[in-house]
Amino acid sequence: MKGLSLFILTGIIFVLLQSSVLPLLFSPNWRPNLILILVLYLGLSEELSRALIVGLLLGAIQDSFCSSSLGLYVSVYTVIVLLTRLLSEQLNIESPPLLLLLIAGGTLVQNLLVGLYLTILADGSPVLFILLPAIPQQLLTNMIFATILLSLFLRIKRLFGYRPGLAGLFYQSKHHGN
Repeated sequence: MKGLSLFILTGIIFVLLQSSVLPLLFSPNWRPNLILILVLYLGLSEELSRALIVGLLLGAIQDSFCSSSLGLYVSVYTVIVLLTRLLSEQLNIESPPLLLLLIAGGTLVQNLLVGLYLTILADGSPVLFILLPAIPQQLLTNMIFATILLSLFLRIKRLFGYRPGLAGLFYQSKHHGN
């Protein structure tokens, strides 16, 4: 329970940063999506039920702070958590390059899902044409911020005496979270 509340508190801090501080520092195409990075990390490090619950809550929080369509990020983060769990059973999730590739893939999936959902459900045809040119900047920004957050996480984790894994994740077997 303590881990869930820590993830939710971190998510609230990230949403506040994303909605109030980062717009002052970065243009819209260069803003990192800190919640996406947290949701991807959740999908790798937590059990499926816990990751889904926190992913749903973080999606609802992001919808209430940053989105005009309620339920948009709830559904996007649910799909991302499920895809992450599916991939984590097949791959070595303690590899830092793989974690960064997962961030890149998650960024692509999130942008495509948001664009498709808004195009289909909100009848906003030009949404994809707005999102597609911004994907390279989003990829680069998310990868840079994921690297920074991962290095901070590893330093904090060493202070508490945890085993320093390659990507900062605990060792998990192929059946983790099942």
